[in-house]
Amino acid sequence: MKSSSNLIKTKVILDHKYIIEGRMVRKIEIRQYKKEEKTRPKEYLLTIYMKTEKEEIELDYLEKPTSNKDVFDEICDFLSNYNGLTSTINRMFIELDRKTDKETII
Repeated sequence: MKSSSNLIKTKVILDHKYIIEGRMVRKIEIRQYKKEEKTRPKEYLLTIYMKTEKEEIELDYLEKPTSNKDVFDEICDFLSNYNGLTSTINRMFIELDRKTDKETII
């Protein structure tokens, strides 16, 4: 994450081998960062980190900062549900594939 943010909280959602769509996921965690900006109210960035057998990726989960620090627990609860976890893993695979495609082109 950006140097202007400090990691303040993490929660492991998955910490064992899990195969989905023929790909192995080793770890998934939610990370909460506090943005360090003195001119604005407290804001938090929520990311999801995934480690596969070959790659690692960390994405902004909400795609924008939030002032609600309690949303971290809500996201953790949602991802603990199988459907929430599966859709999130698929989203991260799409991003990994895009990243790989871009690196191949360059």
